[in-house]
Amino acid sequence: MDRVGSFTISLDFELFWGVRGNRELESYRETLLGVYSAIPKMLELFEKYEIHVTWATVGFLFHNDIKGIKSNYPSVLPRYKNPKVDPYLYLDELSSDNSDNFNQMHCAFSLVETIQKVENQEIASHTYSHFFTYEPVESSESFYSDMDKAEEVALSRGIKLNSLVFPRNQQDRESIKTLSKTSIKSYRGNPSHWAYSDGDKPTKSIFLRLFRLCDTYINLSGYHTSIPNSSEEVMELKASMMLRPYLKKLALLENLKIYRIKKAMKHAAQKGQNFHLWWHPHNFGTNQEKNLKNLEELLRYFQELQLEYQMLSCTMDEVNRHVKKQ
Repeated sequence: MDRVGSFTISLDFELFWGVRGNRELESYRETLLGVYSAIPKMLELFEKYEIHVTWATVGFLFHNDIKGIKSNYPSVLPRYKNPKVDPYLYLDELSSDNSDNFNQMHCAFSLVETIQKVENQEIASHTYSHFFTYEPVESSESFYSDMDKAEEVALSRGIKLNSLVFPRNQQDRESIKTLSKTSIKSYRGNPSHWAYSDGDKPTKSIFLRLFRLCDTYINLSGYHTSIPNSSEEVMELKASMMLRPYLKKLALLENLKIYRIKKAMKHAAQKGQNFHLWWHPHNFGTNQEKNLKNLEELLRYFQELQLEYQMLSCTMDEVNRHVKKQ
């Protein structure tokens, strides 16, 4: 029997922890708090079109406030050699008594509960502390300790973590090997193309940034569809493309962006491969109407592919289980 193509969406749910190194909290407040209205709207669309989605969630977000995070540190802290990227040094400077809005930009268990209530949504891991595997740390045990705490806190909320998205797509052999000691069964890998294979390096060149931006609108690197395999203990499910947020200054190129994604989706459907789309929920924190319109257009197109090619909508964990059965 011919392989059937699949469509996977994974979301890097991180709030301020994902942008802390290059954004000021107050300047990004509107975008971060916008997540609290954007996620329910996204979930409505996922329900409407019966879309299965993986929500890779930073473990800190499973808490209700900063006090909750501070009482749940891993046994081994990373202690990055670059103190600017260390979230625990940042936390040490914070008061445990903060406003609701402040806590909402760092913690989000109310949203995790909202996601849990919707059918076909997988809560997965984005590590506990938005861990950077490309940054030198004092202890080689800190990544395992971070993942162990992520599992512990999730289980205390009744959630078993089966899938992982590495923060900033930073993945190395040692970290992937460590996953075999955890409950993680699959992780989102990077496209094989040279422009994406190393994820988000701290020292990205201007040329690389420009290439990726142009590739969003014009096919410079291919479709990045993949055929997942289960030869490894922890399955790699490669990413295909990021759904970049609407930008007013590039508004005239929006149709090209959506057309590029649709072409790759169709390629996956026709070839019996997986197309793996990703973005951050906070990307929809502003310009919600424009971003949600783009998303709905892609979900409607998926339904067309589903009718014509029997394409499946699958979470990362579902792809892994399907592959294991083959």
